[in-house]
Amino acid sequence: MSTGMVYSLATAAVQVMAVVLALWYCIVWLVCSIGYYQLRTKFTRSYLSKSSRRGLSAPGVSILRPLKGIDPEFEACISSAFEQDYPKFEVLLCVDSPTDPAIPVVRKIMAQYHHIPSQLFIGAENFGVNPKVNNLIRAYDVAQHDILWILDSNCWVAPGALGRAIDTFEADKSIQLVHHLPLVVDISGHWGSRLDEMFLSTAHAKFYVAINTVAVAPCVMGKSNLFRRSQLNKVVPLGIKAFAKFIAEDQQIGDGIWQAGGRHAMNCDAVIQPVGDTGLADYFFRRMRWLRVRKYIVLAATLVEPMTECFLCGAMGATAASILAGAQWTVFFSVHVLLWALGDFWIYTNLHRHGNVDPPGTALPGTRKSSPTPYFALPKQKISGSNDSARWIVSWLAREAMALPIWINAMAGTQIQWRNRLFYIKPDATAVEIQQPGKINQQKTIT
Repeated sequence: MSTGMVYSLATAAVQVMAVVLALWYCIVWLVCSIGYYQLRTKFTRSYLSKSSRRGLSAPGVSILRPLKGIDPEFEACISSAFEQDYPKFEVLLCVDSPTDPAIPVVRKIMAQYHHIPSQLFIGAENFGVNPKVNNLIRAYDVAQHDILWILDSNCWVAPGALGRAIDTFEADKSIQLVHHLPLVVDISGHWGSRLDEMFLSTAHAKFYVAINTVAVAPCVMGKSNLFRRSQLNKVVPLGIKAFAKFIAEDQQIGDGIWQAGGRHAMNCDAVIQPVGDTGLADYFFRRMRWLRVRKYIVLAATLVEPMTECFLCGAMGATAASILAGAQWTVFFSVHVLLWALGDFWIYTNLHRHGNVDPPGTALPGTRKSSPTPYFALPKQKISGSNDSARWIVSWLAREAMALPIWINAMAGTQIQWRNRLFYIKPDATAVEIQQPGKINQQKTIT
């Protein structure tokens, strides 16, 4: 083969590679644009639900809340379940240990809202390694209503969230799972908290919403999910018990319902998690942990994830533009980063206005009166001035710069630590706990 032919083949290969890079770059921006549009138009407003006005003819809902210790703003988060402007629901609270510090706080809240049907379950079952699922099994089995709302204990929801979720269920009979956009609000100023807030308010928010808008595959995060127990029991006769062998039970439940023909939906609501005293290492290892689990569930999506992040995607786009159009690499990359950051800033500020939180005075006549909106769910003050802007930019750059190292570490290992317990993740996405001394069986009680 002549030198000229080798050169021609190499040139053609470079051109093909550049076209592939350019196509990928355009696809990523298209997905981002869908996310931007949906976040701005759908998640910045609230409305009064039709279901809340139906009185006792509305479908009943059992709210299941797994507990483990006391999280930041714990009372406000737990109370938000009791304060739903909805005519028919119960609250089932589940805790593993009888010595858990959450128990006296929860009992006080239950007494405060004595007019709301509620139960506290103490002691978990043991159907697998997932402590959250084991914690929920007893409540799942005895819940009065078919529609279940599994809501993490560290999340706050607006009073109208339940009614709007039921509206979403009833708008289309094919919808079998309703979930909410997870948001974090930093209440401490610590680096890990700031990065958690930045990640969930920018990169995660736009792709999570965009994927669920396109709806070509299930994508569910387990902070807040509603589904029908009867439907899940049709998918898996054991119901939620069957998912105790997985750490990522949320994605597995969503995938099971999806494979059985049930569609997923999101509405305008978000679940807000106040986060404090989280260090940089905490953020790094938490992100790494969930990526490490996720790679066994959606391998293809996990493999390409770094190429959807700002810096690597921008490098791919700049390389394609320099080869195909003679663009200057550094100029293209710099403009890309600027536009990406501006888009993220735009959705960050829109989301943290909390326009989808019910304003005071919007409860329906005759419904229960909610407590004032907690400070962490109020609109954030506008980012202005050099100090605020510099803090946002530094947090954004740090989050973007850490994305690839986190991904590399996640792909390189098979073990995770969660709730002070060590697990080995198997290729089929099930988990095996690496036993540690000092564990005891807890007595099971119900109050």
